[in-house]
Amino acid sequence: MSEYTFGYDPSDETSDLGETNDQQAQGPKWFREGLAKLSGQVNELKAENDRLKTAQVKTQVEDALKAKGYAPGAAELYQGEPAKLDEWLTTYGGALAKLPPVPGEEGGEGGQAPQGPPATTVPADGQEQMQRMAEQGTQGVAPPQGTDNEIAAALKAAQTPEQFAEIMRSHGSQYNWTS
Repeated sequence: MSEYTFGYDPSDETSDLGETNDQQAQGPKWFREGLAKLSGQVNELKAENDRLKTAQVKTQVEDALKAKGYAPGAAELYQGEPAKLDEWLTTYGGALAKLPPVPGEEGGEGGQAPQGPPATTVPADGQEQMQRMAEQGTQGVAPPQGTDNEIAAALKAAQTPEQFAEIMRSHGSQYNWTS
């Protein structure tokens, strides 16, 4: 830098014209107002751009979580970059809700429910005992006849305790209602 200033002192806050060097106060009033308006619009656009980027990242994280079998609501908890999601899941994935398996996808039955009773986890030597217990639980009990409203109407119409007990027994109750 030169030691000669030629009459200009950058530290001086006023120029020879009596104006301040403050950038926002330079120029005519209409220029300053227009500049302020444009500056506000630029700030609004920057904020909108940030919101859109945040929404886009959130959508990417939700999609990645769905693909990995996690509930997409966990995206609210994740604050990092989508590229580092796997590391985060390794650390915190055990605490997140998993999605139920979708039929027709990996491990599904082609979209159809399996036919017959579900596969059992009871060992072969306990199968016979399980069958006997299931039969004993239903001995002497008739399945309910009619809808709940029909049964309720019949119970309300019963005039004596014996009629009430008969209706209850006919619908599967093993309780002795007459004692």
